[in-house]
Amino acid sequence: MIIGGLNKCSLIDYPGKLGAVVFTHGCNLTCPYCHNAGLVKGQGPEELYDEEEVFSFLKGRVGRLDAVVVSGGEPSLHSDLPEFISRVKEMGFLVKLDTNGSFPKVLKGLLERELLDYVAMDIKTDPAAYVPHLSKRSFEAEIRESVRLVMDSGVHHEFRTTCAAPFIDEAVLDTIAHMIEGAELYALQEFNPKHTLNPEFFACREPVSKEVLERFKRMMEPSVSRCVLRAK
Repeated sequence: MIIGGLNKCSLIDYPGKLGAVVFTHGCNLTCPYCHNAGLVKGQGPEELYDEEEVFSFLKGRVGRLDAVVVSGGEPSLHSDLPEFISRVKEMGFLVKLDTNGSFPKVLKGLLERELLDYVAMDIKTDPAAYVPHLSKRSFEAEIRESVRLVMDSGVHHEFRTTCAAPFIDEAVLDTIAHMIEGAELYALQEFNPKHTLNPEFFACREPVSKEVLERFKRMMEPSVSRCVLRAK
């Protein structure tokens, strides 16, 4: 894999666990609010991490860290993702995957091999409305399939949406609520305007207010086991 970042110790990325976060380079979406722009654009980050360097670090953290989170970018772009995660699992770590859900075949393979202990999947907006601002082609079928796979897997999971206009409103949330009914956790993430992929996109758009976020939370609570707001 092309690894563009390594957070050696995180208290927040794997719920209830102390973990390291491995960031892969590259993404097939172009979300203007993405805060990992350096992992999305260009040929790759200036500083890359050799896989063996990462495994050497993890070997030294066996018994001290609980988990490894594989994030991005979009990790499922990398054909060697299953082998990477398999090696991490062999070291005794729990594994969480952060994904946008656009590669259900990859996700299915990881779940069938029991390589994942937690899945966090972003649902950016109504899956029918990713084009043109979030992607060049539709991923509606893939996203809906990935939601089904996660919901049926028995693996701990969460779905999450960044609350940035114009991608979120009551109609969008109603669509998402029907898709993820019964999910363990749904997180409404406050939009952070700093260091975004396309800051000009939001220059003339008002942020979603705290009051509206609270209303969104109340709207989603009946559909999932737990709904939370995550501040920027």
